[in-house]
Amino acid sequence: MNSVQSALCGFLICVALPLSHSTVPKNTADFFPYIKGNLSAIKWAHAVNSQALLKKALNDSTMMLEADVILGTLNNDTATIPIMAHPPSFTSDLSLSDFLEQVLDFNANSSSKKGIKLDFKTIEVVESSVSILKDLYPKINCPLWFNADILPGPLNTTDTPVDPERFINSTKSFENATLSIGWKTRYGGDIKNASYTQDDINNMIEFVQNNSITQLITFPVRAGIAAQSIDQLKKLTENVHNSTLTLWNGIGDAVDVKNLRVLIKDVGLKRVYVDLPDDLKDQLRLDQLGGGSNIKPLTALSVILIAFAIMF
Repeated sequence: MNSVQSALCGFLICVALPLSHSTVPKNTADFFPYIKGNLSAIKWAHAVNSQALLKKALNDSTMMLEADVILGTLNNDTATIPIMAHPPSFTSDLSLSDFLEQVLDFNANSSSKKGIKLDFKTIEVVESSVSILKDLYPKINCPLWFNADILPGPLNTTDTPVDPERFINSTKSFENATLSIGWKTRYGGDIKNASYTQDDINNMIEFVQNNSITQLITFPVRAGIAAQSIDQLKKLTENVHNSTLTLWNGIGDAVDVKNLRVLIKDVGLKRVYVDLPDDLKDQLRLDQLGGGSNIKPLTALSVILIAFAIMF
């Protein structure tokens, strides 16, 4: 083999190397072993779309950082790049690249490491972010989620979903990333009755199966709607292997707390992320759902009292 052939061979080998050689943990629960598999114990920060909000989230008890990714401009620059912002804002002081770099730097120097959830608003920003993500992926050693609303959902036939096929094609090489794929929804205010229909569920199951997705999948579901869709969502998690639900809600959403608690109990704390405001989470009384993992160890005083009772 001559030198040209050797160089070509080396190039082809480098290109063929899968991105899975990163240290991204495949299972988010494994990254936070102290939750003992109870996904509802994970604490979230929302819309971490600025330098100030990122600094705050990195230095509090947050475990997973959720941030929105759009195409826009950084400060007064004119170049359109992936930035951290939520429409209708299209400017930010934080780019996707800077966001990732700062989280990675924090994790490298801290014992309270953070995970990352990127909420992509359009397919264009997904595709524009791939090169940035590929460059940094080998360095990422924390949970990495890619979120997008890829299908039309309850009461929403007007908002355009992120193109599902293009989304999967853009993210499939990130083998250890979690895909958070959901529906466009319309709910809240005067709209209080809505459910994920059987068609919504079947369409999602069919999409996952047709695309032979190998990454772990979580389905982000709107809490107020999810509480009215218990049987449908149980079917979804039963039909997609190792899948989970991620509960979220919008400001002013009506939520049937009793029904939502039933859904969480039926699907299980090991399969439901609860990304909800503290007041709503408190109403759910998740610590009282039962099961071996929720039994608290006896205190020393309890042991002494029991021993005393036995003796006398």
